[in-house]
Amino acid sequence: MKLQRNLVTPKVSQFQPAQPQPPPGALSRPSIPPPAPFARDAFEPRPSTNILKPRLEGAPRGSSTVVSRYEGTGATSNAGRILRNTRLQTFLAEHPGIKTAQDLIDYSSAKDVSFQKLCNQLGLNDDELAASRSVNLSEYVYAGPLLAPNLPSTVDAANDYFITQFKTDKFNPEGDTSTRNCGPTSLAMALRVQGKMPEGLSPEQQIDYARGLMYPNAESSMVEVNGKQYRGVDQDGENTDISAVTSAAESMGAGGSQGTGWGALDDALASGKTVVCPGNVGSEWSASFPDEDAYHLEGDGHFMAVLGRTADGKYLVADPLYPDGVVEMTRAQLEPFFRLNTSQEPVFAAIG
Repeated sequence: MKLQRNLVTPKVSQFQPAQPQPPPGALSRPSIPPPAPFARDAFEPRPSTNILKPRLEGAPRGSSTVVSRYEGTGATSNAGRILRNTRLQTFLAEHPGIKTAQDLIDYSSAKDVSFQKLCNQLGLNDDELAASRSVNLSEYVYAGPLLAPNLPSTVDAANDYFITQFKTDKFNPEGDTSTRNCGPTSLAMALRVQGKMPEGLSPEQQIDYARGLMYPNAESSMVEVNGKQYRGVDQDGENTDISAVTSAAESMGAGGSQGTGWGALDDALASGKTVVCPGNVGSEWSASFPDEDAYHLEGDGHFMAVLGRTADGKYLVADPLYPDGVVEMTRAQLEPFFRLNTSQEPVFAAIG
């Protein structure tokens, strides 16, 4: 049965903004057409009283609390990947202090060399790097990401962990028709991948369990499964925030570090962490899904999870507002979700 749109009001996070950055251009690799101009008209007439402002604990653009897999000699293993750019590989080996696109921009300025010319020499797209300055240049050396063995690398594998925040026959049969459960649902999926979700709970019970982890002092009830008692918070209409996601992961012994930037996001996934991301939805974001009309577009503030990457570098996006499961996305397709964040780049909590 086709689900009606505009039934779900996503949660909106309240936290302090990171230092504002100049708006980047569209992110796209040369082989990928640039995204259409961002359309606010789909939801601008419905003003929100809770504008999403990522809280990064003072971290500037391009920094991260997630340890980079690309630090140190030999840290970038090819792990069976195909070498794509030998010129860049040689350049990075000769300049170990250059890690990110911003480092390359600073280098070109210090050497009084045209950034565009330098990128051409290294086989890079200068427009893309200027728009995504926190991305690891190591991402462009190989034809695919460094994959973590504990994370799914296909849509079918990732769908084993997928949950919707509202009622769907396949992914949440006991759910309600309208919820603000995107934060708890995204956390529940991330914990499922990490093997930290109790066995036997239904999808809706897993959402309540995750909300209970996020808000340990909230009014709760107990559910018994397989002879064990689990605490759940059934407050589907309440907003959640990134700090609650982080503290919940910490309470489970599942990390919970916060980070920002494409490089840090890729590092987190490469090191086996799932990520929960706050961002913004709109018509350009819903257009990133195979069935745009099925997406429950409403408001702007929202949470989703990235559960892994494919062998060719796409992100496995688990958006609890999409009823049909996990979707493969390129960086260009994923970028609109973060475009209205104050940092203009990915903001996330790393779970693992």
